[in-house]
Amino acid sequence: MENILSFVSSLPLFLLNNASLENIVHTTILILLTFCCGVITYVTVRTLAIGYKSTKPCQNIQSSEKDFEISETVISRFQQALQFKTTLGESKEFSNMIQFLKEGFKTIHKSKYVTMEIVADYSLLYTVSGSNKSLTPYMVLGHLDVATAEPNFWTLPPFSGKIKDGYIYSRGTMDFKNGVMGILEALDDLLANGFKPSRTIYISFAHDKGNDGQNGATGASQLLQDLAGEVSGIALIGVTENSILDLTLTVRGLGGHSALRFGPTPFGVLAKAVSKIENHKHPSMLGQGPEKEMLEKMAPVMNIWFKILWSNIWLFKPIITTMLSINPKMNAMIRSVHNVTNINTEQMDIKKYQIAENVTAHVTIHVHPSQTVSDVINHFRRVINDKQVEISTMYRSRIASMSPYGEGHFGYQTVYRSIQQVFQPYLISPAIFPIESSSSRYHMFTNNIYRFSPLINDPGDDQRFHGKNERISVKNYSKTINFYKHLMVNADKASI
Repeated sequence: MENILSFVSSLPLFLLNNASLENIVHTTILILLTFCCGVITYVTVRTLAIGYKSTKPCQNIQSSEKDFEISETVISRFQQALQFKTTLGESKEFSNMIQFLKEGFKTIHKSKYVTMEIVADYSLLYTVSGSNKSLTPYMVLGHLDVATAEPNFWTLPPFSGKIKDGYIYSRGTMDFKNGVMGILEALDDLLANGFKPSRTIYISFAHDKGNDGQNGATGASQLLQDLAGEVSGIALIGVTENSILDLTLTVRGLGGHSALRFGPTPFGVLAKAVSKIENHKHPSMLGQGPEKEMLEKMAPVMNIWFKILWSNIWLFKPIITTMLSINPKMNAMIRSVHNVTNINTEQMDIKKYQIAENVTAHVTIHVHPSQTVSDVINHFRRVINDKQVEISTMYRSRIASMSPYGEGHFGYQTVYRSIQQVFQPYLISPAIFPIESSSSRYHMFTNNIYRFSPLINDPGDDQRFHGKNERISVKNYSKTINFYKHLMVNADKASI
């Protein structure tokens, strides 16, 4: 013991007298300084490099195709389409709108190039036959159904299509009769002016997007498989999307009279589990998808501090994640997001003072494409950490694949170029579509799905989407038609 104490007491003197220790300290400091200088240099160079990349707002690319001139007739036709109350279950309204489209776009429906199929009673599939069968067909998607609306909260009646201060107010102006009518107006104008398609076009309008397109989009995709076999072309610039997962959290326990029980009830256990998952976000997937390129494309037009952050995700990921998490739409682009939609009990005739035996919470998760269903469920198990809570799957959609994007991909570049020709100055970038769209029903015959709606959002418009006072400006509707017109012309080329 004395020998040990003697050694320990002499250790500081030994270290101080050891000349090599000073060299080690100096070398360590030098390495740390070199590393810090290297990081600063790399961050600076990368920030400047991304700042000088060709990611400036797009310029107006000239096109040989004349722009569509909007007229009172076109506006009136759009207003009439908005007056059909095509909410889920309104079969007569869908029938009337289909008849209206046939009569309103006679050039399309009489064209020798066009055939129309009615799918699942009220969905439409148009085939515009191209002359060059060696060119891969493409598809443009839309939907006829709209969300319900409570008229008492609207400035103008929600199915009136009336104009005020240059804006057309009605359910469907943003989602998605603007797209349906824009597509048909563009095609009608092209055919009326002698357009002879080289590449076959499919145009699909589902009637049940609000019901996940379970009949319309699925039926149309099956019909397309029968018609065209394995198609690998352009379907609709979201290059992927979050998928849907519905889970149930169930707690089973003893019932009885509320006065005669002691301890946590099934509702109490479930409430604790719900509180935990609502206070624990899913892990950030920032940098694992197209959001990285999106931020880097934004960097050149940001101030110096954001430019440094956006250009160096590898270093500032925790800071950027915190910033993006504040915005609901950006948060959904970097991680899976979830919400508890309802809590109920399996007992239908439960009395006022009776404790429910089995209680269930329903959770809807929008799964980030970089995650799997197992990742999400395991996250909940870790967070809840209670074996009394059973987790089961009610519904799961297919995890969306990543559509190819970049310079060499025809589908992406066709959408990209069409945006350039109509909208400017805008940054154009691949992104994750934060919600599941009906386009997911078409994955079976194409690996190239691009989600883009030519809609300019004014400040406050996010609340109008499926909310009160949904509207679109006449100018924006004109650009919608022009976008689809340029899209059809660009897509008809063999290359772009």
